Amino acid sequence: MEYSYLIGLLGGLVLFLFGMELMSSALELVAGGKLHSTIEKLTSSPLKAVGVGAIVTAIIQSSSATTVMVVGFVNARIISITQAVGIIMGANVGTTITGQLVALDIVKIAPLLAFLGFVLYKSSKDEKKKYIGQVILGLGMLFIGMKMMSDAMAPLKDNQAFISLLTKFKNPILGVLAGTIMTAVIQSSSSSLGILQALSNQGLIGISSSMYIIFGFNIGTCITSVLSAIGASKSAQRTSAIHVLFNLIGTIIFIVLARFLPIDQFIINISHGRGATEAANMHTLFNIATTIMLFPFSKALANLANKIIPGEDKEADALSLQYITDRNMTEPNLAITNVRAETRRMLELAKTNYELATEIFNDFDRDKYDQVFRNEETINFLNQNITKYSIDVLSDRMDDSLAGRFSSYMRVVRDIERIGDHLKSIAEFAKSNAEKSLPYTDMSLSEMKDVNHDIENIFDIIYSDMEKGQKNLSLKKLNKDVEEKCIKYRASHMDRMKDGQCDPESGLIYEKVLISLERVSSYLTNAGKLMAV
Repeated sequence: MEYSYLIGLLGGLVLFLFGMELMSSALELVAGGKLHSTIEKLTSSPLKAVGVGAIVTAIIQSSSATTVMVVGFVNARIISITQAVGIIMGANVGTTITGQLVALDIVKIAPLLAFLGFVLYKSSKDEKKKYIGQVILGLGMLFIGMKMMSDAMAPLKDNQAFISLLTKFKNPILGVLAGTIMTAVIQSSSSSLGILQALSNQGLIGISSSMYIIFGFNIGTCITSVLSAIGASKSAQRTSAIHVLFNLIGTIIFIVLARFLPIDQFIINISHGRGATEAANMHTLFNIATTIMLFPFSKALANLANKIIPGEDKEADALSLQYITDRNMTEPNLAITNVRAETRRMLELAKTNYELATEIFNDFDRDKYDQVFRNEETINFLNQNITKYSIDVLSDRMDDSLAGRFSSYMRVVRDIERIGDHLKSIAEFAKSNAEKSLPYTDMSLSEMKDVNHDIENIFDIIYSDMEKGQKNLSLKKLNKDVEEKCIKYRASHMDRMKDGQCDPESGLIYEKVLISLERVSSYLTNAGKLMAV
C-alpha cells in the first residue's frame, strides 16, 4: 500500500473518531444534568431501567458513558445492582443508533453539515445552540472521515494478502478476539463499528467474517466500565462484572446460533446490498436479541456477579473520601454523583451528632461525647475536601445547570459544617451539665424536646426529598415553626428566670442551646433545599 493511502486512512480515522467524540460530548452537554436525574428517578422497575438505559445512550451516543455513570451510581448507593442490570441492557440497545446513523448514505452533504455546524457554533451566543452546532459539526466530520477511510481503503481490493487476512476472521475465536482488542484500545464500540463499516463499504470484508468482530466489539466496550470500577465498592465492581457477563454470554449464544442458523444471510437480505448497513444491522440484531434473551435472567446475572466478586467492603478510614477519587475527576456527571454521595455521608454524620448531643444533654455519656468530636473532625475533613474537589471539577467543561449543582453542594457542605459546630457546642454544654450537676425545670426540658421533634422531622423530610429528587414545601414551614418556638420559649424562659424558678447558670446554657438549635434548623433547611435539586 502506498504511503498516500496510509496517510488518507489515518487522516480519515482521526476525523471520524474526533467527529464521534465531538458529537457525543456535545450531546451530553445539551442534555446536561437531566440525564443524571432521569437515570436516578426512572429505574423503579427492570423494564423501565432498560428503557432509560436505551434512551439515555441514544441521546449521548455512548454506551460506555452510560455504563460508567451507572457504575458510579451503584458505588454511591443511589441505585441498586438490580436496577443497574436493566440500564446496562438498555445501554446496549441504545448504542445501536450510532451504527445505524453511520450507515446512512449522506456522505455527499457531510461537508455542508460540518460547515453549518461550525457557523452555528461560532455565531451563537446561547450555550445550548453552541452545543447543537458542535453536534452537527461532529456529525459532518464523522461522515467526512468515513468517506476518507473508504477511499483510502479502495486499493486494498486488489491486495490479496490483506483480503486473505480478513477472511481469517471467519474463525469465531479470531474474529471475537480482534473485535475485543480493537474496541478495548479505542474504548468505543461505536467508533470500532464505524471503522468496520468503512471496510464493508468497499467490499473488503463480508458479514460472514465481520459478524464475529462485531460480537467482540461488545466485549471490548466493557473495558471502560471495568476501569471505572477499579478501587470502587464491591457493588460497583459487581455492576461492571454484570456488563462483562451480559456481553460475554450474548457472544457465546450468537456464536452457537451462527453455526445452526443463517444469521449472516438474514442480515444480507434486509440490508439492500450496503456493507455499512449490514454491519449496523448485525450490531443492532445482536444487542436487541441479547437483551430480550437475557432480560428474564436479570436477577440471575446479579447473583452470578455476587459469586464472582464475593465479600463485603472494608470499613473506610473516617478521615478519607469514600466515593471521590482522582479517577472520576474528568467526568462531571460521575463527579457530581460522588460529590452527592460524600455530602450525604456528611449529612448522616451531622444527624448522628445531633442525636448524640441531644441524648447526652440530659444523660451524659463520655463515650458518646467523644464520638461527637470524632464525627466533627470527619465533618470538617469532608467540608474541606468536597469543596476542593468541586472547585477542581468546575474547571472542566460542562453545562450551566450541572455547574450550578456543584456550586450548590459547596454551599450545602458549608452549612453542614456549621451545623456540626453548633452540635459540638451543645455537647460541650452537656459536659458542663454533668460536671456541675446543673438542674433544669420540667418545662424547659419539655420545650427543648418539642424543638428537637421538629428538627428530627426536618432531617426526615430532607432524606425523603433526596430519594424523590424534589423539594418539600413543608420544610420551610417546619423551620419557621422552630424559629417561632425558640422565640416563644426564650421569652418563657426569661419569665421563669424573673420568678426565680431557674438556676442562673443552667438558665444561661438553656438560652444558648435554644440559639444553637435555631441555627441548626436554619442551616439544615438551607442544605435540604439545595440537596433536593
